Amino acid sequence: MARLEIKIRQKNGEYKKYEQNWVPTRKLLEALDIGPETYPEMKEMNEKQAEFIASVFDDKEVTKDAILDGIAAWEFAPFIDGFLDKLMGVDPNLEAEEQ
Repeated sequence: MARLEIKIRQKNGEYKKYEQNWVPTRKLLEALDIGPETYPEMKEMNEKQAEFIASVFDDKEVTKDAILDGIAAWEFAPFIDGFLDKLMGVDPNLEAEEQ
């Protein structure tokens, strides 16, 4: 099972899953630099987040534009949060039990 996976809607309306099994810790450190303190404009921060996620995947089909065009607007924030949780090793089931 892949450590990281995302699903992106393709132009034909179907979803394609992309997987990444290895991510260096340096990528985690890069992720920590992307936030409202560094990018106070929401548009710029969202574009930087999509660009960052694309940079984590070896598959050249995963691009900033593929993410921005293939993730529904109302799913973008949960998509980002879920990706970052996986990158950081956060178990969402464990968090739900603690609440």
